[in-house]
Amino acid sequence: MERAFLYGDLLFETLLVQADTIPHLALHYKRLSESANLLKMELCGLNEEKFYQEIRHQAALFRSQHPNTQTLRARFVLYRESEGFYLPNSKRSKYQISLFRFEPKPIIQPLHLGIYREQAKAPGPLSNLKTGNALVYVMASIWAKENNLDDALILNTNHEIIEASSSNIFWLKNGMWHTPPLSSGCVNGIGRSLFMQENICVETTCTLQDLQSAEQCVLTNALQKPRPFSV
Repeated sequence: MERAFLYGDLLFETLLVQADTIPHLALHYKRLSESANLLKMELCGLNEEKFYQEIRHQAALFRSQHPNTQTLRARFVLYRESEGFYLPNSKRSKYQISLFRFEPKPIIQPLHLGIYREQAKAPGPLSNLKTGNALVYVMASIWAKENNLDDALILNTNHEIIEASSSNIFWLKNGMWHTPPLSSGCVNGIGRSLFMQENICVETTCTLQDLQSAEQCVLTNALQKPRPFSV
């Protein structure tokens, strides 16, 4: 994984594994496939069925070593396996699957978020992907913890709020849900896609005033149900 360590030359998917079921597997595989194509990575001969079977197999091994474990968090990492410096010598890639116990915490009160302002995220085609270039999320998460916050909101280089450290954001105003467009630089989240399928949503830029005046604000990701938050 040398290129992954040196250049962040990788993609990853975070999936929920419940017994033998992986919710929204088709959406995860589609995003992985499209992202690999954009980054000019081979997909290791994976199709949707093999993608499922590989994760299912690793989950079974994990449960054999950790009995009574039901719900798991799976991290599927696809990384370029090639010699070269910035310029890789091939599109060849490999993958690695890691499993973790997962027990979502019940949300009693809305999560309290702040805005991380020390580093902005530049919009562009790569900004929608889940890659190894994640330092802005790492530093935002550290900042949130240091300030006794549950999470941090990320800004783009146009000073627009685009997402949280590990979730997309939605806010309800005048009975209509709103969310930043992918063109603003937010990750193309699975939870985001599902929420937009289930609700009528408008894609629009987001400011602090939008969130503070909203009737409701929620975070979405692939692992948990929408979680309310305030700023």
